[in-house]
Amino acid sequence: MNKICYDVKEEVGSLNKKTFEVSNIHSSDELNQLSIALNKKEQVSHIKIGKDNITFYCLDIDALKGVIHGINKNFIVKEIVDGVGYQYDFAKPVDKEYYFIIRNIITEDDIQVLVNRLNKDDRFHDVEYNAQNRLLILSTMQRNPLQIIKKIMKKINPSVEILEHRKPIRSQDVFNQRFLNTYIRIGIILFFGALGIVSSRDDTFLTPISWFACIMVIALPIIQNAWNQFRQKKYLNESLLVLAGMILGIISGAYIETMIAVIIYQFAPLIITRMMQEAMSHVTDAIERPETVVRVYKNKEKKVSLYDIDIDDVIKVLPNEVIPIPGIVEKGLSIISTYSNTSSYDHEVVKKGSVVNSGDINIGENAIYIKVTKTYESANLTRLMQIASIASVYESKVEKYTALFSKYYTPCVAALGLFVGVILPIVNYELFAPYIHIGAILLIISSGLATDYSSSLVVLDGLARAFADGIMVESSMGLDCLNATRTIIYDRFDGIEITEEELALFKKLSHLGKSFIVFNDGPVALEDDQYTIYNDLTLGEKLKILDEANEPVVYIGDSFKDIELLQKSYVGISRGGMADSKVIESSDIVLIDASLDRVYETFVIAREIRTHGFINNFVSIFIKLCIFILALSFIPLPLWLIVLIEIMVDVVELYFSTYLSGKKHKEEAQ
Repeated sequence: MNKICYDVKEEVGSLNKKTFEVSNIHSSDELNQLSIALNKKEQVSHIKIGKDNITFYCLDIDALKGVIHGINKNFIVKEIVDGVGYQYDFAKPVDKEYYFIIRNIITEDDIQVLVNRLNKDDRFHDVEYNAQNRLLILSTMQRNPLQIIKKIMKKINPSVEILEHRKPIRSQDVFNQRFLNTYIRIGIILFFGALGIVSSRDDTFLTPISWFACIMVIALPIIQNAWNQFRQKKYLNESLLVLAGMILGIISGAYIETMIAVIIYQFAPLIITRMMQEAMSHVTDAIERPETVVRVYKNKEKKVSLYDIDIDDVIKVLPNEVIPIPGIVEKGLSIISTYSNTSSYDHEVVKKGSVVNSGDINIGENAIYIKVTKTYESANLTRLMQIASIASVYESKVEKYTALFSKYYTPCVAALGLFVGVILPIVNYELFAPYIHIGAILLIISSGLATDYSSSLVVLDGLARAFADGIMVESSMGLDCLNATRTIIYDRFDGIEITEEELALFKKLSHLGKSFIVFNDGPVALEDDQYTIYNDLTLGEKLKILDEANEPVVYIGDSFKDIELLQKSYVGISRGGMADSKVIESSDIVLIDASLDRVYETFVIAREIRTHGFINNFVSIFIKLCIFILALSFIPLPLWLIVLIEIMVDVVELYFSTYLSGKKHKEEAQ
């Protein structure tokens, strides 16, 4: 089975790698020749070999066309550009304005030093100091800026006191246009509401008209959103369907309950936003481990949290350690690998004055001392957000089935709601109100089967859990694809004797409901009746078995000689960490150490992602089905209750969408 083609733009410095596909390959010889030629090119990475095509990342395809067409001029080369990245807008923190009061100021110079430090710090923006009111104003997305600012000020002048202050209210704000419009809107609502109550004693058109005007003014944000969606030709958007349901509710005579439903519905965005922020905090907490570094201060070394490192601090990076924070080499002579930032296998010699970046690896024999130029951001969190924001559109099977069901569910239920609420009252006037009320309910529940972000959050949650456990996922599709595989091929470490721990792993993997094959290159031949074992195979023999296996296949390897197997597998997993850059870029999932527990845990996390995604969508479908049956049974369900149930279902889904990372964080806290 060929790999699903997808568009991923991988940032390399200021350049972008793009995804290309070479197709129209008709023989295995041509496939092998092309894969070998591409593997030799440094600018090519993340090669995936299908039955008759090869996909890869590269910077400039023009430089490769000669190589590709030199093998066969009939090869078709095209850029994969159909993908649209997941937009985890809720995952992107937004700057918030803060106000701080400064006390015990001895000299204004100290405050100016603080302002200059904050302006250099990428975490803070629009930093100003109001000397008259002794007020520090700034914007940041940090969750606890006061603690950071106090820490910086302590180094400047420990006697200065900083307190957080609420935004001062200016008298002119009360009279600005925004408040004036709000007061006018409240006045109109009160007027028409009172008119509707007074006229309800008389059987005239004044009552429904008054209530209609009152409710429409309350629902103004819904109307605006519905109109914007309608202009974009999204005719079955949630706001429009809910608005249509509310109008039918007014026509049915359920004025009070419709008004309550409109008010409740307008609280939904605030509640959902709050739940999404909470969900993202679970993801962040699960990933942000207490990573440490050696800080050098006054010739004394101390191991501290990376979050305690400030700009201009000096840190010590030992041989074979990753540089966690960008900076300038203050002392030391060594060699670094910059592959993670440049995709280049060339090593660089660094000395005093050399600029280094986070992710570079000190592969020399000497320690280097780095003066920090930026503050620390969790490498795991940064990597996760990169995948979330630039990964190609990839839907899990649960998401695909849900989208397919929703494709027919929404128009069918909406059409039924209009038929029951508009056509049937005309046909049978005696049941005028009940039919319209049922139609209103059907229109409200005809919107999406789940919250917009629930399924995406489940995937993000699984990625967070994996990152926290040392499982580096190279794309958003890596984990979920494990659920689709039918065969597991485990290639043992070369020349290593079998252990009881490894045998226990084989037993676990063989009970996952997939065919299980072991390639044994150890010193002792193995035999087992429960699964298939091949001893001392050549690379060609392994490739042949992989091609003949029950597809799709997940291959688990660890060395440079496994690259072609990793590239030809449906999902490639490499063990043993970040030692070989070429192995890493050929893998879909990288285990940062050789622990056998990591192998099985990868499959467990993948299965949990699928299970939680299924449960989320099943709950949504089940609740809507129950409401659907009750409505058609003429059971009088108030509209406000339907809206409240819809919101509660969304809240429950969002809460359980980050169950894995929340559970992981609690386990680490204990």
